Amino acid sequence: MFKRTQRRLTKGFLGQLMSFLLLFSVVMFGVLYLVIMQDHEEEVKTLAKDEAARLERYLERNSERVGEFKEHELELRGAGQVFVYLISPEGELLIGNEAFPQVRPDLLSALEDQELFQRKVKVDFSYDEHEEDEDHDGGEGHDEYLRKDITLLIAREEVSVDGREIGSLYVGTDISFVYQMFTWLFGILIGLLLVFLLVAWFLSNRMSKKAMVPISTAFDRQREFVADASHELRTPLSVILSSIDAIEMTIDEKQEPMVRKMLFNMKDEVKRMTGLVSDLLTLARSDSGKIERNDEVFNFTEMAQKAVDGMKPIAQEKQIQLQFHAPDALPGKGDQHRLTQLLYILLDNALKYTPDGGQVELDLSRKQDELTITVRDTGIGIRPEEQSYIFDRFYRGDKARSRQEGSYGLGLSIAKWIVDIHQGTIEVKSEYGKGSTFVVKLPFTNRS
Repeated sequence: MFKRTQRRLTKGFLGQLMSFLLLFSVVMFGVLYLVIMQDHEEEVKTLAKDEAARLERYLERNSERVGEFKEHELELRGAGQVFVYLISPEGELLIGNEAFPQVRPDLLSALEDQELFQRKVKVDFSYDEHEEDEDHDGGEGHDEYLRKDITLLIAREEVSVDGREIGSLYVGTDISFVYQMFTWLFGILIGLLLVFLLVAWFLSNRMSKKAMVPISTAFDRQREFVADASHELRTPLSVILSSIDAIEMTIDEKQEPMVRKMLFNMKDEVKRMTGLVSDLLTLARSDSGKIERNDEVFNFTEMAQKAVDGMKPIAQEKQIQLQFHAPDALPGKGDQHRLTQLLYILLDNALKYTPDGGQVELDLSRKQDELTITVRDTGIGIRPEEQSYIFDRFYRGDKARSRQEGSYGLGLSIAKWIVDIHQGTIEVKSEYGKGSTFVVKLPFTNRS
């Protein structure tokens, strides 16, 4: 229980830490992206404005040349600048310059795809870089083509002279290295998040352990109190039960029927209190881990038959058919006292919740080194939403009926504990209103 709670606390702390780290990483990545991209956008806008202003001054000084342009009149000035084009309002290239002339068709095509009102656009395209090398012997040159993918950031400025619109000036710079940098940064952040995940898990585990210390201390004190109180209550309850038996022997049933009935009720309540104290003591010892298995070799069929015989008076009182099916001999090894207690709990539970005239079956079978205990009843059954809670302490599905039957919700939790200390499994299959089937599987051998 404490380990499960600690795991939940660890997951909670880990989730909070990782959420904070993830949010911090996303915010930092976003801020860096916006700041760096804004800086590059301002840079390319400045290039476009400066080039447009230079071109306008040139055309104002040479008004007679408006409409006649030469290629060398536009220059690549900024670092990483790939092209500068002046395009007429009709979409015709007037003048232009680029770092790689062979990519002009790709650039013009990319600009045509963009809406003219956009000031800044991002364009992905590929180009061939043509390099001509000559060998040392004076042989013929050869062409080497390098295929590359780059990303451009483009700015646009209007060019006009004396109120006459000449065209739009486009300036594009290569920001591929920026995207590459952000790709590397993203990978670094992922790596850091993985490292932080390990650190956060370590810190969360430590914090959850510290958070469990006061809870564990309080539980230990409560467990010790329950164990001590249960142990101290057993003796006075035994004395009271013995005193009631002695008083009952001295009373004439014919003369004092009311007194005898009161003694009978007192005796019944003392027995119930004794059973509750015994169950609490068992659970307290199980929590402390002080109970050890006393393994021994015995005949499980013989032990189960005694348990069935011990429950027959209850079955006969309710007119319930109690059936037992098992091999004649089923030798094995385990804690006989605890396994006997397990059978009594399962049979008592089945008889309590089976209406008068019903049927309860106990089947034993063995396959290789696995013993299967099956207890079926035709009782009230268990609702599907309650089946996962029936092994919890003090859990009672039908509380009114459980109280009437004298149940405190401890029997099945003790049964689960007995199965666990034998490294077995217990499960329930039930249909509400039709009955339940408890199946216990235990590793069982006859080796001493």
